[in-house]
Amino acid sequence: AGLIILGNFLQSISVGINAIIFTTALSSYGASTALIGFILAIEFLSVFAISLGLPRLLKLFSLSAGLEISLLFRVPALIALCYTTDSRWWLLWVFLHGVGNFLYGILLQTWINGIDFGKNKGLVMGLFGTSISLGLAIGPLILALMTHRPDVLAPLMASIEVFLKQQLAIEIPATVSALTKTGLVLSAAFSAICAVPTLLCRFNTPKPVLSIDVSVRTLIALSPAAYFAVMLCGFTILGLQSFITLYGIKNGLDVASASYLMTAFMLGSITLEAPIASLSDRFDRRYVIIVLVLLGLVSAIYLPIVVYWRWPAWILLFFWGGMMGAVFSICLALISERFEGDRIVVANGAFSIMDNLGGLIGVLVMGIAMDYLGEDGFPYALMLASISYFTFALTRYRVQ
Repeated sequence: AGLIILGNFLQSISVGINAIIFTTALSSYGASTALIGFILAIEFLSVFAISLGLPRLLKLFSLSAGLEISLLFRVPALIALCYTTDSRWWLLWVFLHGVGNFLYGILLQTWINGIDFGKNKGLVMGLFGTSISLGLAIGPLILALMTHRPDVLAPLMASIEVFLKQQLAIEIPATVSALTKTGLVLSAAFSAICAVPTLLCRFNTPKPVLSIDVSVRTLIALSPAAYFAVMLCGFTILGLQSFITLYGIKNGLDVASASYLMTAFMLGSITLEAPIASLSDRFDRRYVIIVLVLLGLVSAIYLPIVVYWRWPAWILLFFWGGMMGAVFSICLALISERFEGDRIVVANGAFSIMDNLGGLIGVLVMGIAMDYLGEDGFPYALMLASISYFTFALTRYRVQ
């Protein structure tokens, strides 16, 4: 379990760097907020094909082989983004990166969900979720550090540029900033390194007994409270990762200060996610989710008020991150308890579908809202999502 969590952590660092670089790079190329949201949403589309085809995929490849194949999509796509400012090419490379990224994440989730942790399920899933939050928080900090020490990556950057120029006659456009190049190379490096922990334990990967007759729709209908809460998590967490930096910049913050907003959100998940998730081992997990969603709604309401003040904004995002991270982990625990055997693979696929469907809708709605309603369209979209789930819980949620 430790190596699984480590691999998850390293890949999350890459994703944390991407959350800053993708939006700032596209914005510098003149893309509108709606177009940025559309390009980021393209990455989430890959999860549907991967999740629905996961049982068949695992009949062709072992779980460990699938993890290695994902590397072939992630790293080349990130390097290729250094060499284009064309939005059409960004659509292609971001999509291919999403294929590798989500394949890696879904397989890790399937792996750890197949391990029996007894009464500590909520705590272990909290640690698994915390590794994601920790990586997402550290990613922007590493990026900020490297931008102040460009000499550290200079030899590697030069080698890559010389190789691609000589072998493929490709040069980086002058409009690609040093920040973008540094961030994408850093992200590619962490994405490659994350393969090491899973390779070390590749011979211990489980081989699930699979049935492709289990319907994703049926599983979602059997546990709607958990799956729709996962969708809300995707909307909030993935949407916030994509736009919180841009939201801070539009409210007068510089890039470094704006990136710390996401770091505060992720740090909240790191420190609070596991403790809050462990509380669900003692109470009805579904009631805990409802309370956390209500507190998330309150956080979205106060965000436009506190964003101008450093410490209040950091504190708000810190607690908000902890609450939403805990919702993710509690939902993961609910799914692993609700389904077992051949259903767990499809259940994990459904989990990722709902998570990324929420992210897809989130980045599209937030991008459009910020274009038409101004920067405060961002928190308005978050409020709408929380109200929608809370309404669902009040009108249809039943505790057996």
